[in-house]
Amino acid sequence: MFNISFIGMPGCGKSTLGNAISKELNLSFVDTDLLIEKKFEMTLEDVKNKFGYQFVRSSEEEVILSLDSSSQIISTGGSAVYSSVSMGHLKSFARIIYIDTSLDTIIKRIDLGQERGLAVPDNVSISDVYSERKPLYERFAQNTIDGSMPIDALVKLTQEIINE
Repeated sequence: MFNISFIGMPGCGKSTLGNAISKELNLSFVDTDLLIEKKFEMTLEDVKNKFGYQFVRSSEEEVILSLDSSSQIISTGGSAVYSSVSMGHLKSFARIIYIDTSLDTIIKRIDLGQERGLAVPDNVSISDVYSERKPLYERFAQNTIDGSMPIDALVKLTQEIINE
């Protein structure tokens, strides 16, 4: 049994690739952001606005710690790497793949004004978040893939990693 957990910035393609690879290989797929939204019956942005960014981070940790090897393909929220407990738990049953995507691409994809429930203090720029998180993604990654590649190439690359 193999499991994959994708980490990376919002807009890097974690959910898109997770969905695509799970369909291609007929595996289960879990998106931790969606689990949080389901739990609180509101968007991540609303959760953040109501309870604060630290609450979003602790909720993500709680959701990740509830996962096990039955979750074959996992897309984490961008802030998962702030919790070494979460990352250690994921690493215990999943290969952690960092989708490394340039800041320019991230900004284009999330369109700065888009409400994504970023688990960061208000008035922190995407650029600042990127600079803060990139070393964490690199530290926890067991494999790194280039998020600027087309989705079909990323699916193929992920399959190669799974088969290593």
